[in-house]
Amino acid sequence: MNSTGRVEFGRISENKEKTVITSKEEIEERLCQCLKNYELPDYLLYTGTGGAKNWLKLDETEAFPVARQLKVLLEKNLDSIVRFIPTGMSLVSVGVGNGEKERIFLEALVKKNLAENASSGKVSIRYYPIDINSEFVDIALEKVDNLPVEKKGIVGFIEDMAALKINWRRPILFCILGNTFCNYEPEFILQLVHENLEQGDLFFFDASLLPTEGPEAQSVKRSVMGTYTSRENILFNMYPLLQYGMDPEDFDFELLLAHVDSRVGGVYRTRKNLYILKDTELAIGEETIGFREGDVIRMGFTYKYTYDQVIDFLDICGFEVLKGFLSEDRASAIILAKKRV
Repeated sequence: MNSTGRVEFGRISENKEKTVITSKEEIEERLCQCLKNYELPDYLLYTGTGGAKNWLKLDETEAFPVARQLKVLLEKNLDSIVRFIPTGMSLVSVGVGNGEKERIFLEALVKKNLAENASSGKVSIRYYPIDINSEFVDIALEKVDNLPVEKKGIVGFIEDMAALKINWRRPILFCILGNTFCNYEPEFILQLVHENLEQGDLFFFDASLLPTEGPEAQSVKRSVMGTYTSRENILFNMYPLLQYGMDPEDFDFELLLAHVDSRVGGVYRTRKNLYILKDTELAIGEETIGFREGDVIRMGFTYKYTYDQVIDFLDICGFEVLKGFLSEDRASAIILAKKRV
């Protein structure tokens, strides 16, 4: 960081408290394969120095308040949440980003652990920030430098949890924050978490919601579309193609909000596509990938559930809800759960 406390991208030294499971080369290989299949999953938008810089810039804009609203809800209910967290748990956070929410959480956990173990004067907390972007892991580790916690960053995908979990000490508080939960198929992500948690572990996540259904929800849907089709978010979605040599005039971005069926009833799901407007190509490492006019690249998605639908999915996938918190407008939620016995 510089003297102002801001991160200078590209100047972060390799952190010795970090394990790299997925390398930059492997991420580029995955990007190549996806683009050859005319796909661009959202997790690939966050990679590299440019991906980190673009996400943090997007997160600060007024046009894209999703992560900030979830952070406010966490801060408002922090004391109530921490009461449910036993002392000595390790905090594991996947998709950690810049680690702001994790820093807030860890400060509260340290305070609680010291209060409950005042005679020892020690805090038994381990912190495992995980992200596919190595620079995010470095930033998250640096953010807790002055906290009395053991820490180990991990560069890897949440889908590789079987490899990730050999690095952490149980019991764990497993976190998915920043609305990441809504960017996966619900039963896939919940089953993945369920399979890799043990009795005694806890699951904590947040979600940006559709507050209600019915006619009064129309204005909310328009607001959702306004957020995700903002200029700032469109530029963020275009970043990988621009980084590897395409021009903004080469393609067009489209986002729709569709009503789809699910096991908990009708939910909303964004549908994003990049339409290639003229023959073009991009270079990734030693690979050159060509596109023809009329090609369509399918992108990632975000689900919009009501709070009750999220609770229903947790029940279907074998979780017991310990505590849930809703914002006053019912547009944001944070939930603490565990595997049902």
